[in-house]
Amino acid sequence: MNTDRIYYTYLVQVREGKYEAFQDYESKVLPLLPRHGGKLEIRLQVRKTGPQQPDEIHVISFPAAGDMEAYRHDPERLQYAYLFHEVVEFATLIEGYSLLP
Repeated sequence: MNTDRIYYTYLVQVREGKYEAFQDYESKVLPLLPRHGGKLEIRLQVRKTGPQQPDEIHVISFPAAGDMEAYRHDPERLQYAYLFHEVVEFATLIEGYSLLP
């Protein structure tokens, strides 16, 4: 197991009709990742085959859990929290480590 970075998989289902607003939210908060050592590893739009599937899957990484917490509590990011709540139906965050060497 490679513990150089912690990986977070983020499953997001956007509220009906709010995808453009979600894109606006993401355009504001994703650029803040490097400020905390974060990196967007991949961002996928899901080809949905069922109602409970996420619209997007993001994999982001940080050097340590504390860096992720710093990103989550970044004052600039927090000023957009209201947008997140307006546009996201549900979100699931999963923490893990790479199994690759």
